[in-house]
Amino acid sequence: MSELYKNRILSLFYSYPKAVGFGVFFIFILISGSITYTEYQLRLSNFRQQMNAKLTETSREINTAFSDATGAIKTLAYFSQNYQIESNFEEAGKQIMESHPYVDIVQVLDSGKITAVYPLPGNETVLNYDILKDDKTRDEALEAIKRKDVYFAGPIDLKQGGIGIVGRIPIYSDEEFKGFAAAIIYLDQLLDYTTFQNSGIENTLIQIKKLDSINDTEGDIFYSSHPDIKQGEGITVIEYLPIANWEISISQINVLPILEFSPLLLIRLVSAMLFGFLAYRFAAQPALLTQKIKEQSQDLIESNERFEYATMATSDVIWDWDLLTDKIYRADNFEKVLGFSKEDQLSSPDFWVRLIHPDEREFVQKNLFKTLESDSKHWQFEFRVEDKNGNYRFIIDNGYIIRDENGKAVRMIGAIQEITNRKLAELELEKEKSRLSRVIEGTGAGTWEWNIQTGETVFNEEWANIIGFRLEELQPVSIDTWGKIVHPEDLNRSNEALQAHFDGKTPFYQCEARMKHKDGHWVWVMDRGRVFSWTIDGKPELMFGTHIDISEKKAREEELEQLNVKLQATNTELKVFASVASHDMREPLRMISSFMALVQKKYADKLDPKGQQYIDFAIDGAKRLSVLIGDLLDYSRMGFDPENKEFLDTHAIVSDVIQLNQQLIQEKDAEIIVEKLPDILAIKVPIKQLFQNLIGNSLKFTKENSKPIIRIKGEEFENFCQFSVEDNGIGIEKDYLKTVFEVLKRLHAKEKYPGTGMGLAICKKIVNQHGGEVWAESTPNEKTKIFFTIPK
Repeated sequence: MSELYKNRILSLFYSYPKAVGFGVFFIFILISGSITYTEYQLRLSNFRQQMNAKLTETSREINTAFSDATGAIKTLAYFSQNYQIESNFEEAGKQIMESHPYVDIVQVLDSGKITAVYPLPGNETVLNYDILKDDKTRDEALEAIKRKDVYFAGPIDLKQGGIGIVGRIPIYSDEEFKGFAAAIIYLDQLLDYTTFQNSGIENTLIQIKKLDSINDTEGDIFYSSHPDIKQGEGITVIEYLPIANWEISISQINVLPILEFSPLLLIRLVSAMLFGFLAYRFAAQPALLTQKIKEQSQDLIESNERFEYATMATSDVIWDWDLLTDKIYRADNFEKVLGFSKEDQLSSPDFWVRLIHPDEREFVQKNLFKTLESDSKHWQFEFRVEDKNGNYRFIIDNGYIIRDENGKAVRMIGAIQEITNRKLAELELEKEKSRLSRVIEGTGAGTWEWNIQTGETVFNEEWANIIGFRLEELQPVSIDTWGKIVHPEDLNRSNEALQAHFDGKTPFYQCEARMKHKDGHWVWVMDRGRVFSWTIDGKPELMFGTHIDISEKKAREEELEQLNVKLQATNTELKVFASVASHDMREPLRMISSFMALVQKKYADKLDPKGQQYIDFAIDGAKRLSVLIGDLLDYSRMGFDPENKEFLDTHAIVSDVIQLNQQLIQEKDAEIIVEKLPDILAIKVPIKQLFQNLIGNSLKFTKENSKPIIRIKGEEFENFCQFSVEDNGIGIEKDYLKTVFEVLKRLHAKEKYPGTGMGLAICKKIVNQHGGEVWAESTPNEKTKIFFTIPK
């Protein structure tokens, strides 16, 4: 029967040559593709073997250096414990270094202080340097004490210069810590001793990382064969050196592209078409494929080992569920994350189900079994589970489902990721977003979100309502929507303000702009925003902001500006009038004074004392009226320009005023006490006039037979500075304390206390112009104290 079957097959081969040719062609194509892929995997395997060999060689070379240094350190420690070598450390250090060629420097430390070093030249600066008091060296020195064995710190920047690896071993006497024996290998020397700087393998990246096990952090890479590359993309092999907490890795820079095999595949395609008769070569393929499968099986074993190591390294809990036997494997860090031991996990068939939060348990179970009954290969769910302490943790459970040929789920492999902190932060952020949204809604502000790089923009409904639209009427929206609505004159100012914010010149963007209302009129808005994220290359990415309708505010400002223009014009007219009136009034006064003086001079011998007195009255009245006119003119001209404000040394101004009144002070035998005065932001000339008037009043209204004492004080508060001028003069009656600052207000007879009654009125105007207040406190016949404030 079998012979007949063979003959029939051969007959078919010979009877249908085209069919055989096509059959061989298609079979060759299929096998060629399989072979090409197998060779690709073989090349990857060879590459991995080369990397492992190089990694082993590199680790051996570094360990050789460390072993040499360890021998030097332990020898030095033995000498230090049993002999007083510090007195002849140069000879001991020389002998140690001659027998240990990898060591560059040896040291002995008393507690943490370096007391001896060899060679000494060039290393003098480290003597008496205490490594336990330096934050940069203390942690790894303590690690050596903790291990009670040699531990290599660094690489670190050495105090005497250069970068080195410092090996230390603690020295004990009667179990009491006394210090260290240390050896230093310069990093560049260590790199020269090794050959890994030239790996001999193309497309590889060699890196050495210092793991920070003390602070439980990832650590830093201190050597890289390609400093411009952070990490490789393909195969990576790693070796750990516990004596220094180093991790050495060799990885592919780029994944080996399978397209490199396309020429070979093309050749095989051509060969299939041209040389169909070479089909016999496929007979040898099963054996070759068997060998490849064996190699791949070995790779799979190694992969499983790496998987085991990965479960130890990751914080995720890896699990494997055999659905046919209902047995579950969980990685050891399950106990680390949730606190349950292996025994706890086997205590009950429904152990895991009982850990799920009661509010979520049924839903999680339904979702899982629904996924298993479907044809899906992936399952993911976020829920809460109870740890051994009774606290609930947020987790994400991910699973990959393996199915048989009938699509039935037979196995599930997954990982549990604990996300409690992240979840709580998300809930808090969501709460804050909700609160902020309610606040924004309460203010009636329009909001906008702008992706600066793509132009994508999001507006809320209120943004559209401000200009009379519904948001759907403006769709589709983008940053161009703003550009079409904003007033052309305001667009440039907006762009300038944005650029200033992008350049870091302003902490946020702010611009007042007009937007065109649906009805055609312009609406003023206050546009504020800030960039909250930047691209990797430093460009602004996401920006958020608000629009607030300020049309009413702008209308009030415009109205106020018009009123200010009218008021300024009126003030100008009044000043001109006052100046002209002053000139016209002073001219006849001067004439009266002059002619009365001539009459007095020419007819003095003909006038009786009464006549002389009348002429004196007339001349004095004319002079006082002239002074009054001058004071009124000064009062009317007194202006205030905030741009002239400057920081003033009030103590220096008071000193100038005192100097100007020095003659009167001496005549009155007055004592002026000036305490410490704060500096203020004000206009210098009126402030000087203010102190001149107040000090002048204190010198004028003095008591007879009493030494005048004037005290000037100043005090700084949060929002203003307060000054006071106090004298021991005649005082002011209580009924006049409020009216004393009025224009032309006199409280005493001009014969006894001359003046126009304008001095305190001018003081009040100066203080009010600066935004301050002025008032008086007084006790008749005892003292008067004038207060005034100047805002900061």
